[in-house]
Amino acid sequence: MDIQVYGDRIRTARVLRAVKAVDLADALHWPASRQTLVEQSDTVKLDGSAVAILVDQLRFPETFFTMPPGAVLTPRDLLFRAPKSITKRETNYLTEFARLAGDVLEWLDSYHRLPPVTLPALSSGMPAMEAAMQAREALDLEHDQPIANLTFRLERAGVPVIARGPELAGLPEKHVGYSTRVGSHRERPVTILQMLDSWERTRWTVSHEIGHLMLHGADLPADAEEQANRFASELLAPARVIRDEMPKLVTLASLTDMKLRWGISVGALVFHLSWNKLITDERAETLRKQLYKRVNPETGKTWGKAEPGADARTPERPSLITTWMQRCLGGTSPNLIATLSRFCPPDMVAMITGGQYQERTVSPRSSRRSDDVTDLNAWRMRA
Repeated sequence: MDIQVYGDRIRTARVLRAVKAVDLADALHWPASRQTLVEQSDTVKLDGSAVAILVDQLRFPETFFTMPPGAVLTPRDLLFRAPKSITKRETNYLTEFARLAGDVLEWLDSYHRLPPVTLPALSSGMPAMEAAMQAREALDLEHDQPIANLTFRLERAGVPVIARGPELAGLPEKHVGYSTRVGSHRERPVTILQMLDSWERTRWTVSHEIGHLMLHGADLPADAEEQANRFASELLAPARVIRDEMPKLVTLASLTDMKLRWGISVGALVFHLSWNKLITDERAETLRKQLYKRVNPETGKTWGKAEPGADARTPERPSLITTWMQRCLGGTSPNLIATLSRFCPPDMVAMITGGQYQERTVSPRSSRRSDDVTDLNAWRMRA
């Protein structure tokens, strides 16, 4: 009996499994040209044996191939913070992973509505200070106080965050974070991060991605990364506020207190202060050079690699997706979610949920929750 499948779904599964089109064609016993034609077709009817081969080779259930795909998503739709060395293969993988995550989110939303999206869309030319003020208002934050848990605030604003492991499809990831919009009408923003051990880089990346989501659409301006960087610094540590907290002598050591209070790395602070003319260009250049010369005695690495205070907090972790699964479905295990969804394999569910925050017993040294504002005196005593 013939089964109608969607060519787009076959390509998605193939990319996520890192299977070459020619290899899948060989397994299906047809030429590579036909494989290309099948993947470019809206729908195609295949006999049951061919569908069984797809299920076996790509390790996705038959339902995945027979369900209509969601909105088209291309690499151009990704809001990237990625190095120039990223490969086309990785970019395609990240695109298809976001599409699959969108399918899961839309499925969850059918059980119980996810939080409404409250992040406003702003002009890409809006100054960082004004954009960051609007972001704080949208995230229900005080205008002059440090942000305790930025990831929690972003998810409460209706933007699910996914923290993925350090590898994808057997290849090391080069990207740090990216955002896009998923759903039937591309109405749901989602942020996907590499799961990092550094709380500083995690917060910075989340803040950077908020900048992309608020300031940028599919067509990124040439200076999109600089805009997002300035926005990130301003969101974490508003210049008009920290101006009054500036140490008399601005050194790497004297900036550490500001780092721990505001939750932003010393390196990012140096750039932030320079952009806002709170220190001279000459002083900023001296501090940047010192970052990669001064050795942190705790780690034996330079400050540029491991700043003091790297263990003052635990990295923020998202929790919206697993919280929703628990509430709607009564559990979060990948096998349970795969069984109930009937389209997402357990290992792919695990990729989506693996970086979510889980309550667990921790050692006294790491017992501080990531949403706690750092106690500077306690950290100094422990350090």
